[in-house]
Amino acid sequence: MSDRLVARLGARIYYGWVVLGVATLGGVVSAGSSQMYMGSVLLAITQDTGWTNTGIAGALLAGTLIGGLVSPLAGAWVDRHGPRALMSMAAVVMAAGFALMGWSPTLVAFYCGYMLCRGAAQGAIGGAAQRAIAVHWFLHYRGRAMGIVSMSVPLGGAAAAFGGAYAMRHGWAWRDTFLAMGVITLVVLVPAALLLLRRSPETLGLEQDGGAVEPRAARAGRRPRPTADEYPWTLAQALRTWALRFLMAGAVMAIAANGTVVFYHVTYLVSRGVSQVQAVTAVSILALSGALANIVWGYLSEFFSERRLSIISQLLAAAGVLLMLRVDTAIGAFVLSAVLGLLVRGEGSLTGLIVANYFGRFAFGRIGGLMASFQLVGLGLGPVIASAVYDTFHSYAAIYGLVAVGYLSSASLYLMARRPALPAQ
Repeated sequence: MSDRLVARLGARIYYGWVVLGVATLGGVVSAGSSQMYMGSVLLAITQDTGWTNTGIAGALLAGTLIGGLVSPLAGAWVDRHGPRALMSMAAVVMAAGFALMGWSPTLVAFYCGYMLCRGAAQGAIGGAAQRAIAVHWFLHYRGRAMGIVSMSVPLGGAAAAFGGAYAMRHGWAWRDTFLAMGVITLVVLVPAALLLLRRSPETLGLEQDGGAVEPRAARAGRRPRPTADEYPWTLAQALRTWALRFLMAGAVMAIAANGTVVFYHVTYLVSRGVSQVQAVTAVSILALSGALANIVWGYLSEFFSERRLSIISQLLAAAGVLLMLRVDTAIGAFVLSAVLGLLVRGEGSLTGLIVANYFGRFAFGRIGGLMASFQLVGLGLGPVIASAVYDTFHSYAAIYGLVAVGYLSSASLYLMARRPALPAQ
């Protein structure tokens, strides 16, 4: 799209919302590689191929490790050059990964496809790159912007789970669903990224949020948005603070627990007597409520401290996951899935908001990218550790108890992550 057409569109609506929409679309499309969708097709894959749960979980770990290596580079790229070229190239790589997963005659080929797909999806399309877009284009509305992009993967996971289950009930194989995702990526995401993405509001002659928003931000009950943008923090300076160290550790614990819950949700519910269709419906409800949670927690951050909200969400998540051990009916699975999604999915947007408020936007991509690399390691290790526990003890109670400990540890680390002092000049 030419800059003239961009300017015409920007005259009707703040262009940051367009950029945010493309970033959200990227997260939705990339959700085919998420733990949520992989968990929903886990039984179909193992029954068709004979590969073990641990073998599939190993592919998830390998892919998320690649995403962790890519994420700091992608965050730095967004800070310096914007998301346009990055997301376009990553979408092509992701489409190739989907195609290889669908074709894979061996577990090794499946690993290679998933590593390509997940590395591009979580490293360069979602995660830190998405959040950097929200931080660069928004300030006072940063909470809702962060919530919107953070909801994209769970929303896409729900759509993929519903769509995949519907397709397989009508004769599609699990391989066909991945091939279809590759086509959708090439047809939908690549053109949107090339035509609509831009580097920053300043390149279009705009300010964050589209102009002066102080009168709207000062409405009764709305707290001023704290910002560290007046000081240009660097990655090295941020890493020397205990605040960032505690935030990184808390985020890793939370996302490892989240990945385990999502990956085992379907198989656990089936083991409790819930049908496969009902279990997939439950995981879709978990995803949809999780998508809504990002908006809810992000909006609440415009009125309450993000750090306090993070602590509350993790404490409630620990209680919610233990309640899942009591589920033995479809109705109970639906209700608790909805509640659990609201509790566990706020961490992503809230952590990004804390980082942005503590360290500003100038190095947010670098800081967020490095944090995402550690988070992705936790995201991959969570299901692997849980699979090893299950293969050894055949006990879901042990898995969910370990997850609850992870949420409690995360809450403790957020409690210790207080705002750092500015570095010495």
